[in-house]
Amino acid sequence: MSKIIKAEKYLKDSKYSEYIINGIKAILANFPVGGGIASLMSDFIPSQRELRLMEFTETIAKDLSELQDEIDENYLKSDEYAFIFEKCFKGAVENYQKEKILAFRAILVNSLTEFEITQTEKEYYLNLVDNLSLLHIQILSFLAYPKKYLELNGLKESIVSEGFSTFFPKVIPNADLEIIKLAFKDLNSYGFTTTSESIFNTMTASSGWNLLGDRVSINGRNFIRFISLDN
Repeated sequence: MSKIIKAEKYLKDSKYSEYIINGIKAILANFPVGGGIASLMSDFIPSQRELRLMEFTETIAKDLSELQDEIDENYLKSDEYAFIFEKCFKGAVENYQKEKILAFRAILVNSLTEFEITQTEKEYYLNLVDNLSLLHIQILSFLAYPKKYLELNGLKESIVSEGFSTFFPKVIPNADLEIIKLAFKDLNSYGFTTTSESIFNTMTASSGWNLLGDRVSINGRNFIRFISLDN
């Protein structure tokens, strides 16, 4: 647990975010409502980051405790894992979306127990989580494990009916269909899906659940498994 404590102290002592906040506060001072916003930046933002860090640290400590018999202790003490460890903690603090925080948590845990994945692949997946949007992760998670995705998000299985253009806006209601198509195109360019965004406009004999089929490639499944827990 010494690495967790060290990472926590490092992140809390970092002055980088403080410089950004102070700079924006100086700009806001010239506006009538600037004082109220500056107050929020001083009180709310740092406390929220610290709360995420504390919750993430406690969760990881519990995960590693439960999996201690499966952990590669030599890898745990390596520079390779230290790199992943620091990046995941940084990502968990900087992102507020629960799906992304869970992805960083999964990478930390799975890196110690997934022995068939190389260090290069682990770092590639980590970089993807850092750079892909929440929308990308939601689309791929749904395609890979549709029933689990719907259950976790409190959605009924009956919404998966008719074509992609009909049910995807229901599966991911907070994104415009055209934006969903663009994200779908990105995932296909990464080789994570077996079909392009043209499926949204293609007339097919199948519909609903039958239309889903196996739309995720082997690489896509390897990625989504590595950034997920209990799949």
